[in-house]
Amino acid sequence: MRPRSAASLGRLAALAAGERLFHAYILEGGRGTDKLRAAEAFAKAVHCTGEGPRPCGGCLSCRKAEHGNHEDILYLTRDGNSIGVKQVEDLQLRLRGKPFASARIIAIVDEAERMTPQSQNKLLKTIEEPCGNNIILLLTVNAALLLKTIQSRCILLRLTAAPDAASGAFAELAADFAEKLAGGGAYHELSRLVGTVTERDAADAFLDALTLRLRDALIAADGAARADILRLIDCAGEAGRGLGLGLNVKYAIKTMILKMLGG
Repeated sequence: MRPRSAASLGRLAALAAGERLFHAYILEGGRGTDKLRAAEAFAKAVHCTGEGPRPCGGCLSCRKAEHGNHEDILYLTRDGNSIGVKQVEDLQLRLRGKPFASARIIAIVDEAERMTPQSQNKLLKTIEEPCGNNIILLLTVNAALLLKTIQSRCILLRLTAAPDAASGAFAELAADFAEKLAGGGAYHELSRLVGTVTERDAADAFLDALTLRLRDALIAADGAARADILRLIDCAGEAGRGLGLGLNVKYAIKTMILKMLGG
């Protein structure tokens, strides 16, 4: 099986904004995780055509994705109790075609564990021989319910039910961090402020909250200030991608602070 890593909505968007995308991912998460929302955030970021951090939320592609009518985001859901071979064949036919409005097609298979063994074997052929640069996202409560041959050919991302990044302690921490950063805070001051962020889920939530805070500041900024905020957002996104690759939490946060300070 390919590497497993924990992921949040913000980190998935950061992953999608990168240049090195794989052709098949498994998004695994318990009943408390919104896997469909995570997959849609990923697809939205991949297709985004706006400037700055992705998804921008304002371009035509983002607006279509938000309303669920993007031509190049496909959904495969169970018909009754299962996902049958015919449904997979219809999806494969569309994947062999050209995207309508984007550079690639993204297929989201919800409740992928509902595929019959025959359906999974059918889809396996497309995963083994990808169509162009299209991407398949398999959403499941447990990756072990999928065929081992499928597991071995996908990148597994384990979704975590992290605290809401827009509220609570992480929002307050992000606000304090951003304020001290804007006020010329030194490395040791900023590092001490986030010293309690030592767990991966907490780091994900903090980075999500910080990104939201910076994006809010971006709205009122212009000129050099806007460019600097975009640089800070990129630093937070890079830290999130590092966590996804298994980077030590303290090291990822420390590196982010140094880069934000221009070090």
